[in-house]
Amino acid sequence: MMIAMQPEVLSGLIGFGGALVGGVASFGGVWLTLSHQRKQAREARLLEIGQVAADKALNELITLGEFLGSLGGNDVVTANTDERLPYLDTVFGHLKNTELAVTRIPDRDVRERVTLLLRLTTHYRASGVRHFFAVRWIRELTEDMVEVLSAYIRHDALPPLSAMTVKKQRKTAEQEELERQFGGGSGPVIR
Repeated sequence: MMIAMQPEVLSGLIGFGGALVGGVASFGGVWLTLSHQRKQAREARLLEIGQVAADKALNELITLGEFLGSLGGNDVVTANTDERLPYLDTVFGHLKNTELAVTRIPDRDVRERVTLLLRLTTHYRASGVRHFFAVRWIRELTEDMVEVLSAYIRHDALPPLSAMTVKKQRKTAEQEELERQFGGGSGPVIR
């Protein structure tokens, strides 16, 4: 036996079902919109943090480049790299500040590239026996770091490793191998 529904009750149930579906759809739409807005806000905040950090690192490197350009006294030209000259404290102070700023950059490729270049600066003794060569070594790596950070700030692709950097990697590896073979010698500077 079928129970007949009153048209008003049927119309009310259909209206209630429509309102329920509409409410769920509306809630889902609001949830998706808010989720998307949160994601966009997070990305914008990370971009802002990265830009500020890259600007700070870039300013440190520019200051370092100017400092390195001002060096040229007789001590730097003639001193052996086994001697720790006072200018290195300033150099490694700027490099440490650069390293701290770069750790806040969200782009992993940028962080890894700059970290590689920073690590190579500590192996300045592989450049030769005089501080003159060490200053040039650090200055060239500083210029490469400026190029990487500038590309990041402009949202350009990272430049490939320069031929000078590849050569420095090879020299550093050779120096480390010699140190392993002959037990010590002049290792990298501990900051």
